[in-house]
Amino acid sequence: MSAYAADTWGIPSQTFLQWYLLAGAVAVGLSLYSRILARRTPSAVDTVRPPLTPPEVGALTSDYQAILASMAILRSAELITTDGKTKLALSPEDKNRLDWFTRTVHKRLGNGKVPLRQVRLMGRLNIALAQLRTSLIDAGYLQRPQRGLGAALRIVPIVVVIVIGVVRLIAGITGGKPVGYLFTAIIVLAVLIPFLRRNSRRTALGDVELRRMKRENSYLSPKLRPSFTSYGPSLAGLSAALFGSGALVLIDPALAGALSTGAAYGPGGGGSGSSFNSCGSSSGSDNSSSSSCGGGGCGG
Repeated sequence: MSAYAADTWGIPSQTFLQWYLLAGAVAVGLSLYSRILARRTPSAVDTVRPPLTPPEVGALTSDYQAILASMAILRSAELITTDGKTKLALSPEDKNRLDWFTRTVHKRLGNGKVPLRQVRLMGRLNIALAQLRTSLIDAGYLQRPQRGLGAALRIVPIVVVIVIGVVRLIAGITGGKPVGYLFTAIIVLAVLIPFLRRNSRRTALGDVELRRMKRENSYLSPKLRPSFTSYGPSLAGLSAALFGSGALVLIDPALAGALSTGAAYGPGGGGSGSSFNSCGSSSGSDNSSSSSCGGGGCGG
């Protein structure tokens, strides 16, 4: 039997592995390019954009961080109590001063007949959070979620390469060929799928805007222990929006603890709030004893 006939599918093991690795790299590259395209800011978005409110800034990171921003505003303005109950009805001045999302949070808190819980509050604000995300998507800051077919198509090239590799792997094992390297390549591609399929929350514009806001407002970081009494409710909310729950801890530790449902906090904390969300030789044949692939095997 010739060496050619002995090769799986008539393709030498090392040759197949080289082409397989190239195909895998191309597939990963296509998936990454698809992610880059999805993160681009829509060209139809106006270049002139109004300043973002604290809840909108928070929503760039997570739904929960948007709520943190509003809670920080309301507590700093003494409009809610330390256990999350509405303390005062909103006056006409308050309604003009507060953004629509913060007014909605105040309304959903109500009289606090049930204990304040983060999950329960996010459930009450589900529609408002969806509206907040939609406005940021339309403004070009958040990426439109890719689900179903759209998300699946992103990883189709990798899946095709994996399927071909699995078929070759089975054929190689059946023929008693070394398949160690091929098996490793398949595993690596499979591990990459969840990362490549995952949706990025922000667009490139959203990333730039969030970095700019953090840089320009670094003095609001809870690590610096800013005086929110002096800065006022709006900047207190912006601190929570940018740097997370540490700001609310500085304002009211009890309220932060009640809202977090037991999560660990520290005044220096600047967590993103994302944990609370909703905000890639030379052997000529398979049976050659001098194969440069070594004991691990090649590509079947």
